[in-house]
Amino acid sequence: MNAVTLTSSFPATVQPGIPKLCETPPGWIRAPLGQFLHEVRRPIKMEDDETYKLVTVKRARGGVVDRGSFLGRDVLVKSQFKIESGDFLISKRQIVHGACGLVPNHLAGSIVSNEYAVLNGNDAIDTTFLNYLAHSVFFQQTCFHSSIGVHVEKMIFKLDRWLKFDFNLPPLPEQRKIADILSTWDAAIEKTEALLATARTQKRALMQQLLTGKRRFPEFEGQPWQEVRLGDVVKLSKSRLDPRKPHNARPCIELEHIEAESGRLLGSVSSDELKSIKAEFRPGDILFGKLRPYLRKYLAPDFEGVCSTEIWVLCADTAHLRSDYLHCIVQSDGFITEAEKSAGSKMPRSDWNVVAEYVVSLPNVDEQERIAVAISTCDQEVDQLSQNITKLRTEKKALMQQLLTGKRRVVLDA
Repeated sequence: MNAVTLTSSFPATVQPGIPKLCETPPGWIRAPLGQFLHEVRRPIKMEDDETYKLVTVKRARGGVVDRGSFLGRDVLVKSQFKIESGDFLISKRQIVHGACGLVPNHLAGSIVSNEYAVLNGNDAIDTTFLNYLAHSVFFQQTCFHSSIGVHVEKMIFKLDRWLKFDFNLPPLPEQRKIADILSTWDAAIEKTEALLATARTQKRALMQQLLTGKRRFPEFEGQPWQEVRLGDVVKLSKSRLDPRKPHNARPCIELEHIEAESGRLLGSVSSDELKSIKAEFRPGDILFGKLRPYLRKYLAPDFEGVCSTEIWVLCADTAHLRSDYLHCIVQSDGFITEAEKSAGSKMPRSDWNVVAEYVVSLPNVDEQERIAVAISTCDQEVDQLSQNITKLRTEKKALMQQLLTGKRRVVLDA
C-alpha cells in the first residue's frame, strides 16, 4: 500500500479507492495485464541541429497532445524515445491523475523521455479498447495503487506492479466492436464541439461589430452614440447578506457554479456551504467572475440569491444602460481585456476601480435592446450546442460503464 494517508484530500482526477474487479462476464477472461501488454523502448540519438516534436499526456484522460517542436540542443533531457501511432502512453508522474492515452497518427514519430511508459499489446488486446478501458474507475484505481509516494503530486508509477493487476477482457473481436461503438460517440462529440467553437467565434465577431457601432440596424442609422465611463452607468453592489435574514431558500453561487463562456448556471449550494458570502443579487443584476477574468464567467440571473467574494454583482443605471446590454458588454473582448489588465499575475483578480474607468460607447436604450436581442439569439444557439455536448458525454459515460463491464454485450458482425 502506498504512503498516502487515508485522510488526504484528493483532486477529482484521482481515484484512491481499493480496486475491486467485478465478476467476469461469460466468454471474457480474467488475467493480469502483463499477459497482454509490454513496454516498448525506441531510443534515439539526439542531434543538436535536428528538430524534434515533443508530446505530453493531459490529466483526466485528456489524450496525448503536442508540446511543440524543438532543436536537439534545446531539449534538456537527452535520453529520449520515439513513439508511434497506436502506442499507449502513460505519464509515470501524472498517471494518478489519469494522464494516459493513445498516440494519434499525427503524433507518430514524436519523442518522450523515460518519464513515460510506452506500451504495446499482443494479438489478444486492442490498444484503442485499452484507451477506453482507461476511463473506468477500476483502471484508475489500479494506477493509483501502483504508484508510490508521500504526496499525490509526487507519486511515481511502478509499471511492473500495475501489470500484475487482473482485468476482465472480452475476446479481441468484441474489444474492437466496443471501441468502434465508442469511437462513433467520440466523433459525434467532436463534431458538436466544432459547431460550438464556430458558433462562439461568430457570436464574438457579431458582438465586436454591434457593440462598437460598426454594424447598425437600419432604423437606428445616423443616431449618435455617447462615450461614457463604465463606472458612471454601472455600480458594484454593496448589498451584504444580513445573517439575521432568512436566506436558506435562495441559491448561493460560487464561481465554480458558472460555466465559462456560456453564461450557464451549473449549480449552487446552501448558505452553510458557501465559502465566502459577499453580496446579494436580484433579477436585473449581472454577475461576473473577477478571479481569472479570461475564463469569461458571467451570468444574468432571473432570481434572487447570494454569491461569493470572487463574483462581482453589477447593477446598471437603467436610465442610460439596459441590464441585458450590460450583459453583452461583460462578454465583449474589450471588457475582458480591461478586466485582465487590472488583474495582476499571481492570483489574477480584477480591480473594479480600474475597470470602472473603462470607456464604452452607448447607443440609446432602444438600440441597446435591439442589439441585446440579436446577441441573445446567438446565445441560444451556443447554449443548445453546449447542452447537446453535455448530453452526449453523459450518454457515452453510461454506455462505457455497461460495455466495459460486460453488463451490455455487443452483437458481432457475421
